[in-house]
Amino acid sequence: MKTVYKRIFIQLLFLSIFVCLSSCNKEQVLLKPKKPLPLNTFAMEVNGQAWQPGQIGKDECMRTYYGAWSSLDYSFFNIVAYRDPQGLADASSENALQIQIMNVTGLGKYELTGSYLESFKSHASFTVKKPDGSHVRYINRRDVSSFFVVFEKFIPVPKTDIKGVKGVFYGTLFNEVNPLDSITLTQGNFTFSRTNRYNFDQCD
Repeated sequence: MKTVYKRIFIQLLFLSIFVCLSSCNKEQVLLKPKKPLPLNTFAMEVNGQAWQPGQIGKDECMRTYYGAWSSLDYSFFNIVAYRDPQGLADASSENALQIQIMNVTGLGKYELTGSYLESFKSHASFTVKKPDGSHVRYINRRDVSSFFVVFEKFIPVPKTDIKGVKGVFYGTLFNEVNPLDSITLTQGNFTFSRTNRYNFDQCD
């Protein structure tokens, strides 16, 4: 009889331990912090090779790119993206992309035929840092259309009149000094659910 009671006691003890461990595991799962969801995304291919903006430190949300509206007498949109192994996000970066689209009146395709030297013209430029530290700038042609941006969707942003945007871009840019040298940007796509964020935090 004592053996039976002893066996029951042992079984209850193991059951209690199992319930306790299960409860602890559930609490650990509940306490695990949620991974931030990105609000903005950006990617492209340069001469067929995947290209993504740089990351600052170990935080996957801190990516060196942004999209921003400006409004004077008309609306225009800027996209800026940097890539650098040191996380730099300025003129000294390994790569820097700048796209400016003027007079954005709605969804659709926009041709960029202006110059970065003119403040209020649609243009695109991509700089590449050479081993000696100098930079080569690639720009869109002005005499013919060589670069395009397509706005596919405007995204409402709660509590603000500044809307988000989703779209694509593609085209060929030419060496500013030697037009026989060029690069091709394809598969360019962007989603800015939050625009005009200059701190590079792409998450909610």
